Amino acid sequence: MSDPLSGSGLRFIYNSLLLCTSGLTARKLSLMKHPFAFSACVVGGAVAVLGLLRAVFGSDCDPSQFQMLRDVSHGALELVPLPLVNIELYMSSLGMRPLVFIHGIFVLPLVLDLRCSVMKDRKNCWITETMRDLLVLGNIVSISYLGLREGNSVYIRMALTMTLVKYTPLLLDNVQEDTSEDMLVYGSALFFYLLGHVDALTFD
Repeated sequence: MSDPLSGSGLRFIYNSLLLCTSGLTARKLSLMKHPFAFSACVVGGAVAVLGLLRAVFGSDCDPSQFQMLRDVSHGALELVPLPLVNIELYMSSLGMRPLVFIHGIFVLPLVLDLRCSVMKDRKNCWITETMRDLLVLGNIVSISYLGLREGNSVYIRMALTMTLVKYTPLLLDNVQEDTSEDMLVYGSALFFYLLGHVDALTFD
């Protein structure tokens, strides 16, 4: 396996970027008008803060002490923001329709993923991993469809960003787990940056 792309220093930078982009985008959003997109930013910011704490204090501790925190925050960052953003974008485009809230199914994989991280130490979790992969793929396809339907290049770039974050580590067999985590963090930072440039949400 290759070495991770980052040590604690670069990981601190990645999480700082995530905190900045999620925070700046949240400032552009109205909690009352866009609660789902705002909540996605809050999740991103919370994960970034936990990542910063790990970067600062993790080097002085046994890595296993932070393993559960890493797994929980990684799962939340992968499973929560994209479906919440999809709900917001579809509501903005289509209004309150059942299709919009199908994206809320992310709650079930999230609960199973948290259970796997907290109670099973990520062992024998193939069902959870499969549901996680299907959820992310479904949401990538969903935002891609909306982008093509509306001719919105920002949506397409958001979809491409999350596609690269999710599937690049799978294509590169020699990528370590830490590297995959780093890609999710700085990929999510770019995702939130792009979210802040969605006119339908930030220029109401």
